[in-house]
Amino acid sequence: MNLLKVSIGALLLSLPVLSMTTGCSPQDKGNGDVTIVDMLAELDRPDFSETNITDVRYALLDTASAALLSENSQIMGVIGDTVIIHDNTNMGGGSRLLLFDADNGHLIREISHIGQGPGEYSWIMNVVTDRKRGELILLTGGAKAHRYTTGDRYIESYDMGSTHGGKLPVGSAELGINETDAYDGNLYIYQYDDRVSPVDTLVINDYEPKWISIAFNLSDKESLINIVDTVYSLVPGGMIPVAVLSRGSKALTPEVERKVYIGRSDYEQAQKERDGYIEFLHFTNDGPRFSVAYSYSGRIVFDTYSHSSGKLISRRSFSYDDEDSGFPVPYESQTIHIKRAYPFPFLNDGRFYAIVHEDETAGSDGELSEDFNGAIISWRVEGE
Repeated sequence: MNLLKVSIGALLLSLPVLSMTTGCSPQDKGNGDVTIVDMLAELDRPDFSETNITDVRYALLDTASAALLSENSQIMGVIGDTVIIHDNTNMGGGSRLLLFDADNGHLIREISHIGQGPGEYSWIMNVVTDRKRGELILLTGGAKAHRYTTGDRYIESYDMGSTHGGKLPVGSAELGINETDAYDGNLYIYQYDDRVSPVDTLVINDYEPKWISIAFNLSDKESLINIVDTVYSLVPGGMIPVAVLSRGSKALTPEVERKVYIGRSDYEQAQKERDGYIEFLHFTNDGPRFSVAYSYSGRIVFDTYSHSSGKLISRRSFSYDDEDSGFPVPYESQTIHIKRAYPFPFLNDGRFYAIVHEDETAGSDGELSEDFNGAIISWRVEGE
């Protein structure tokens, strides 16, 4: 086993010394493109935007009964003009994938194989798209993964490593699948290839986050993870620092998490105490810009920074109590708010995708109707 020290010196601010033990001999990936941000400096700044949302496309979804989405639906991938949506992100027999045409909203097909036979599963945790092959890897309950074509032809299944209850696995066929686990005082990142074969294990010593002091998600082809205030891009055998988002006294560290969350029986009181900290929810890295979604003081905030300067170039915020809650996207003469259970846009090759809630869905005449299923909206961003 080889020991790899990951450090970007003063950039890590409050980050403890990290050591990573891996199954191979990775190299330090360098730190030449790290956005450095003092989040407290502009914490009270009102909403604004120095970016432009352009090339907005909007497609009403099919209203056939099989196409109707539940409240918990979430975009899991895009292959060509096909948008893959996981409908019902909760456990249970309703866990299925729906494939829609992004241009016209037509339901292409449903993929659902609840059961205990070959290629079947109890529920879908996550989906990895293999865009070159036009295939899907379904990461499911029971530490299993199943490969299907987008035409719903079963190919093969794989076993995944067992976990102690960590974060759900995320990743891409291009850069690999990553799964986090926290136990024995350390953070473990298990890395797999596109056949879900183990490639590396990264061990962050003396760091044991649980649920709310760490965020871990897919941004286009890359998996992003934050360790205290530093966000890393996970690559096979290592971690590349992407941004340092210093939260100062508002940092949600593992120590703070244990104090305000773990073992607390009074959920409302725990939530009230959490509101005093900046809790990272989602990261997006589209090259020129780096975006972070976080909750603070009862509000959800979407901040976008310039990669080259670290300058805050856009802020959009809302509370779920607001009449117009959700991420706002201008379309023709109206503003559409992305406000489903998972309101963060999905990034694919420079284009953002989101599901429009049926309450916000309008027809070609601009009028809302209860007869609509919902819609898919996509856009690009320009600026800095």
